[in-house]
Amino acid sequence: ELREGLETIKSSSQGLLKFVESYRRLMHVPEPVRKVVWFKDIMARVMQLTEIQTGVKGVRVSYTELNDDIILYADGDQISQILVNLVRNAVQAGASSIRVTAAISDDGSTTVDVANDGRPIPAERREEIFVPFFTTKSDGSGIGLSLSRQIMRLHNGSLTLTRSDEHETVFTLKFR
Repeated sequence: ELREGLETIKSSSQGLLKFVESYRRLMHVPEPVRKVVWFKDIMARVMQLTEIQTGVKGVRVSYTELNDDIILYADGDQISQILVNLVRNAVQAGASSIRVTAAISDDGSTTVDVANDGRPIPAERREEIFVPFFTTKSDGSGIGLSLSRQIMRLHNGSLTLTRSDEHETVFTLKFR
């Protein structure tokens, strides 16, 4: 009986160690390789990467620059990863329209809003959506928004949920 108990503890411990190691590897985001990138080029890539998923579902994706030629000093691949994740989440939420709008604020920071008309995020879940492994989807991993926020922090920026109601859900990326 004692031997069986110890084997069970050993097995559970090994499983927990495996989980922790997987989490550590998963959440380790490499330092951004920053360079000057045109935001419209990032958006063109995102629209190309999500074209099949949005096309199959009949989702309209639009991009508007409120200022001419918005440039970021950022890792274009990592920023693309964030935007692809937000588009995919919107499609999974049943959106028929996704609008990405970029602007330069008076303080010189760049703000990108990703808005969709899919199902809103319940008020009681809004604080949890950025927690690693929390998901509202049965087939979700719960890492997309957490990883996206971490990438924005590495860029000295932020990712926030700024609105979610019956009209639209908006995530805002702010580059300082």
